[in-house]
Amino acid sequence: MKKILLPIAFVASVVLIAGFFMMTPTYLQNNGDMKHFEDSDVSFDINSTWTVSQYDNAILVPFLSGSANSLTLTPTSKTAYSYQGDISNLTSDGKVLNTSTTNATDVVIVQSEITKMDSLPDGVSIDDAYKSDSLYKVMENTGSFNLDNQTTVDINGKPAHQFRYTVTYTQYVDTWIEDNGHYYRILCQAPSTVFGSAESQFDIILGSFKIKS
Repeated sequence: MKKILLPIAFVASVVLIAGFFMMTPTYLQNNGDMKHFEDSDVSFDINSTWTVSQYDNAILVPFLSGSANSLTLTPTSKTAYSYQGDISNLTSDGKVLNTSTTNATDVVIVQSEITKMDSLPDGVSIDDAYKSDSLYKVMENTGSFNLDNQTTVDINGKPAHQFRYTVTYTQYVDTWIEDNGHYYRILCQAPSTVFGSAESQFDIILGSFKIKS
């Protein structure tokens, strides 16, 4: 009897595990040149050459949150935005981007972070939300933080406060949206030398971003 029950138990376990993965929601869908992300709170599009945190990993997806407080959007290739050459090619306005003095490819940080929060930090309003960033707190008094532009933009029919600032050699597009007492922040960043090419990817994210009210 035990010899019969063991195969049955094994098959049942396989069926249960397969069913578990088959019932897992699909958060990230490929649509040709674009990918569409959707969870319980938000949805947006990204270029097919980008990904969202670990939501493209079939093994990890069943264990990831359907309402994550933070999402990181990055190029799938670590060298999508990089520098090839000597130290003279790694400067912007006289500032060195990194300390490499070899001819190797130097990878830089290009990404967007989407953060969901229930309230703003103490002492900060939606009108000056950029001041809540740790970069501002650290760099404001050094003169390395420069607020380039502050405006109100439309994100899928919702007014959003957008701040563009430069910290040393990196440019940021910091967008804040208030919705039913909750706050959503979309922080895009890229070194000044590649910001022009990265900005089109940021525009895709911002232009397609939707909050499920």
